Amino acid sequence: MQVQRSDKGFVLILTCIALIILLALAVLGIDIGRMRVIKSELQAFTDAAALSAAVQLDGTSAGLVRARQAPAQLTAGPNAMKWDLGTQTVTEIASSFAQGDAAPDPSTWQAEPRDAANCRFVRVVATAPAPLIFLRAFQALHSDFSTVAASSVAAAAPSVRLVQ
Repeated sequence: MQVQRSDKGFVLILTCIALIILLALAVLGIDIGRMRVIKSELQAFTDAAALSAAVQLDGTSAGLVRARQAPAQLTAGPNAMKWDLGTQTVTEIASSFAQGDAAPDPSTWQAEPRDAANCRFVRVVATAPAPLIFLRAFQALHSDFSTVAASSVAAAAPSVRLVQ
């Protein structure tokens, strides 16, 4: 006597497995895509903030104070630069200054330099916590899993330009 085996349930099982894999990839794409958009918005902000701060560097202490305030001024007013599709104000901003000729000297980066006359480079770093929807489980494993950061470096003289 011969027993016949049916393969009718195999298609259902294979479809469920494929559906779970596709759903996981879609979920991953949504949160990673959102983080990429936030990174792009923060990068635009840091580029503008670094250029704005570099314009203020004129070799004086007053110019250095204005350069420190320049990034925060871009976050206020009717045309404020924001992140998360224009809904969140950029609040975590760090500025530092360096000396150098053609490129910044890595050993001279300081948040509050004493000698304003030789500061020719400004670096602006902005960070923001990305509001994840589906990848929240990974936040429990690593506290800054969803932190997005962007940075820009601008030179003040002889002409204001982005360096990095």
